[in-house]
Amino acid sequence: MTTTSNSAILEEFRRMDADGDGVVDLADFLRAPRKLLAALDIPEDAPKAQALIRANETQWESFLFLGDADRDGRLTSDEYVTTRTSPEFRSPKRPGKGEVCQTLFAVLDGDDDGSISQDEFLRAADFLCMPPAEASTYFATLDSDKDGQLSDKEFLKAVRRFYTS
Repeated sequence: MTTTSNSAILEEFRRMDADGDGVVDLADFLRAPRKLLAALDIPEDAPKAQALIRANETQWESFLFLGDADRDGRLTSDEYVTTRTSPEFRSPKRPGKGEVCQTLFAVLDGDDDGSISQDEFLRAADFLCMPPAEASTYFATLDSDKDGQLSDKEFLKAVRRFYTS
């Protein structure tokens, strides 16, 4: 991992640590998906929402297993960076690997047509920490076949690139 990549991971940590206490716990970790669900007007008891929350909880458990050195149920910025850059985190055998991507795709696919339109993608721009113009440009980059939609493969490839860059 490069220093630039570590800087991006530290920024990711800071966004999660909304209360600024220097650690991320489960409540911090679930804040972003809950905020997205609220922004998309999807009730937390809806099946798609429940799947997204469960997938994030599984990912959180994986984070703790791999990186919570003192086993206090929270991650410091050092623990978070170490975990995110570890080969174990990137392993295709990691529990829950891909579940967050799949459930996030389902949530963003508001009309359940099996693809994400640019409008659907832009509704999540805040979740992606992007201004709408930047999100629109990013969408165009992700839409490799230029059909105005993101397939599950295009979306998963983009997420994979994000986590391995």
